[in-house]
Amino acid sequence: MNNLSSVAGFLPDVRSTLSDENNAFFRNLSGINLPEKILFVIDTVRETNCTPFKLSTGAKYMPLFMMKRVVENFVCIKSTIQRKHEYAIMTLNGDSANWICDFTNNTKNIVDHLDAIDEDFQEEERNAYDLGQLFEKIQSKLPMPPKKHSTLIPTFITRVILMYSRSNSIPKFDTTKLDTANYSYILEVGKNAAKLHDNMAKLLAHPLQRPSQKDVCYTIYSPPSIQETHTNV
Repeated sequence: MNNLSSVAGFLPDVRSTLSDENNAFFRNLSGINLPEKILFVIDTVRETNCTPFKLSTGAKYMPLFMMKRVVENFVCIKSTIQRKHEYAIMTLNGDSANWICDFTNNTKNIVDHLDAIDEDFQEEERNAYDLGQLFEKIQSKLPMPPKKHSTLIPTFITRVILMYSRSNSIPKFDTTKLDTANYSYILEVGKNAAKLHDNMAKLLAHPLQRPSQKDVCYTIYSPPSIQETHTNV
């Protein structure tokens, strides 16, 4: 999420790889307010020359601290909107990905697990990081969506929010296979705390009800000023 420089620091909001048939099935569900199962994947690696976030007050915080705080805010706000949403947590360190909290709608439980996450200090920096093992582990743990020909309407959808904070280790994955239906958002924030909070707010929207990222617009529209015509009487 934070990058962090060119690529690192994005916040992909991703969905498990689906076949073209299942993608069409999900498009037919567009607009339905199904409860979500949201998995947060939080990068815990602290690079040697890591640049902290700097707030307007002058205070400085490391990426992991900021990520934990925005996830906490996200969960509290999202749960206020819909209490049936559930959340799980995975951590991403230098060598592996670990599942640390199963899906739950207990916000206090989520916050407690967030507080227990520690930084992973990386002694040897890598130029690239293969996310393949992460997605394999995610796919083995996440509830799978129903097949296209199923007559049952799903009772929930699953979503993954990956927060990757390394600047020097480029994440490697095939985006064409990861998001075949164009549902994902990829958001870069650098070390800008305000942008980090803004982008997390963008992810609050239900994935079946929001536009694709290329069509979204967050600018408040103001119509051109209408010139008044004065008539002297």
